[in-house]
Amino acid sequence: MKHQWIQRVGALGLVFFSFFLESCSNTGVTEDPYIDPHIIFTSRRWWNYDIFITDIYGGHMTHLTKNKWLDFNPAVSPDGSKLAFVSDRDGGNREIYTVDLVWMDGYTQWEGRNLTNITQTQGHDWTPKFSPSNDKIVYTTFFPETDNYDVFLMNVDGTEKKNLTNSTWYEKYPQFSSDGSFIIYQAWQKGKMEIFFTNLLDENIINLTRNTQFHDIMSQGNAISPDGQKIVFTSERDGNRNIYVMNTDGTEQTQLTDHSAHDYEPVFSPDGLSIVFTSERDGNKEIYIMNNEGKNLTNLSNNSAHDWNPRYYPDNRKIVFQSLRDGPSNWEIYMMNLNGSGQTNLTNHPRTDYSFVVLPLQNP
Repeated sequence: MKHQWIQRVGALGLVFFSFFLESCSNTGVTEDPYIDPHIIFTSRRWWNYDIFITDIYGGHMTHLTKNKWLDFNPAVSPDGSKLAFVSDRDGGNREIYTVDLVWMDGYTQWEGRNLTNITQTQGHDWTPKFSPSNDKIVYTTFFPETDNYDVFLMNVDGTEKKNLTNSTWYEKYPQFSSDGSFIIYQAWQKGKMEIFFTNLLDENIINLTRNTQFHDIMSQGNAISPDGQKIVFTSERDGNRNIYVMNTDGTEQTQLTDHSAHDYEPVFSPDGLSIVFTSERDGNKEIYIMNNEGKNLTNLSNNSAHDWNPRYYPDNRKIVFQSLRDGPSNWEIYMMNLNGSGQTNLTNHPRTDYSFVVLPLQNP
């Protein structure tokens, strides 16, 4: 009887060992998506500027790109499956690369697979942005021989590149509307910055601000409201920088802030009901919030050091921003609640951390 029991235990052990070997031979990719929220950012904490991913609790940090060349300016697809970034790893010019973002189980946390140069041009390629449907990318190319920037559109694999602006002016910083039907971008005409609109169906180009006397400056993060009806921007038409809003056809340009100090970098919330921005009205750069009509202004960061470049977290309850509160030359990325509480250093490193994007929530 004892011998039979030993045989049964041995058989069960063999089954368990076989299962263990099969598990070890697996690549380590989990079936379930990542759970914790993450940010992707650029840092110079190794050899040169590289792309890193960290969760917002400071528990795990993944060094995604590890290269002696510059890797920076990350952009993530709306479904969180693909990362685009700018690199000069092919030599003197800067090009756009993509990798597939794979969530790993265990120590590695993240892995970037299928590294691909999707622009392969002689110029310098910048500021990639994914379309809401994940299948297109808009970006800017600088042509040194003509000292010119143009806005391009391509498939996410780099095929079917199309110059959308094709002019002698500077056109930069394109971004998609929430439904992907149009883009807006910054253009320089007659020495002044203006905001332009292009419908991707007919590719008509429209100057929205039409203000040749003063700069009108487009925010690089969520300048278009979630419903696609409004654009928030900064204008110098009143002698200093203030926040304005207008319809996406350029009508009803309305001033939201009116202060002798500069207000800039406005960004719409995910629900479109509020706007965060950077203000210098307290003698240094601070993060402010107001509703979409310019009322109920509140200083959220309220710190003696510079805080700037705010972005809403997708849950509409937190804000991510840059700060110099850990040293005059130590750029760090912080997060806080929507009321300014719980200010937390996410990157916490003596080297420069900047150029961040938020990985879309899988379980909002």
